[in-house]
Amino acid sequence: MNASELALHEGVVAEAGAARGRESDGLVESPLPSDMLQPWEVWSQDLFDLEMIRVFGRSWVWLGDTEDLVKPGDFITGKIGTQSVLIVKQRDGSVKGFLNNCRHRASGVAFDPAGNCGKAFACPYHAWTYGLDGKLLSIPDKERMYGPDFPMQSYGLVPIRVHIAFDKLVFACLSHKAPSFEEWIAPLLPRYEAYKIGNYHRYHRELDETFPMNWKVFVENSNDDYHVRFVHRRLNKVRKQMDTIVRFEGRTTSGYKPHSESFDFSLGRTDLDEDDLRGSYAEFIYPNLTPLPYASQLIMVRADPIAPDKTRLVSRIYGLTEDIELQERELVNLELTNKEDTDMVTVLMENLRSPFYRVGPSSTWEGRARHMMRQIREDVATPLAPDEFAGPID
Repeated sequence: MNASELALHEGVVAEAGAARGRESDGLVESPLPSDMLQPWEVWSQDLFDLEMIRVFGRSWVWLGDTEDLVKPGDFITGKIGTQSVLIVKQRDGSVKGFLNNCRHRASGVAFDPAGNCGKAFACPYHAWTYGLDGKLLSIPDKERMYGPDFPMQSYGLVPIRVHIAFDKLVFACLSHKAPSFEEWIAPLLPRYEAYKIGNYHRYHRELDETFPMNWKVFVENSNDDYHVRFVHRRLNKVRKQMDTIVRFEGRTTSGYKPHSESFDFSLGRTDLDEDDLRGSYAEFIYPNLTPLPYASQLIMVRADPIAPDKTRLVSRIYGLTEDIELQERELVNLELTNKEDTDMVTVLMENLRSPFYRVGPSSTWEGRARHMMRQIREDVATPLAPDEFAGPID
């Protein structure tokens, strides 16, 4: 999108929102200001398209883990917003990331969530072939199709930044200018290092389902500590919900919930702070990741935007236990928690379809949600830098 197209795009979004606001004001009076999501922020295709550029274009996104990246040629695929990406284990043991698009006509070069490509990736459309390092190796009938001077070196797979966090979790970023991953999650970093997540292993299955909701509505829900004792009331017996502590800073948030005395999920660990052994956290890493860390396991829930009214949730659990029955109980519990949230969020989505409704003010325990909504709006209002994708990647 060139500068004139982008300016036109922004104008359409701003004018449409202003017009809807003027015309539909007045039916629902809300005397106190609110930072929570309003209807026009949920259903706009133009706003969604801008978020894919300005939010996801400058963010670190969790894609998977190193358990799928053991041998040279092992790969995982995923999405950063609506951009497909590819992470590949190299012959020297390093890991590299690329846009998962052939440079010819936008086909992907890898299609499974994880696998091994052998020695190269071949596009199924016109058979352009790429090495593990992204270099373009061959084009069928190259001289007849393009002549002898085709610049092969300029048409390799487009590289992206990759970070392996805590010897386990794979994150990637499109922007060359965004802060390092360590800076991105700085408020959470010391505690996450203390968990020794590299010792955890992935549970025997994951959850993967698509829901009729806007990604931001799920983000808001994930950062809402107010709803927990009502929507998830079955958990009240194991958590001291009224002692919740809400924190937010930068691109991270944290809601700490002490456990009841009868609930011990430490699996015998004694190497963490007392709070971390005797409680758990509902946290968020901008823009779309909800980590739920305990002393002996880490739940990860990622909200992948597909359309203004469609979001894919991918959930995994990592932990210390190898007991499949225990793993399955935890996965079933997570399925129920996700269902409780998505059932409620789907109700919100339907009612936010009304252009006349205005949401109320956020409570103290919705401070994390308020913080994230402000961050999203700030990014949407700020164009990417002209050199956002220039220069080397780290």
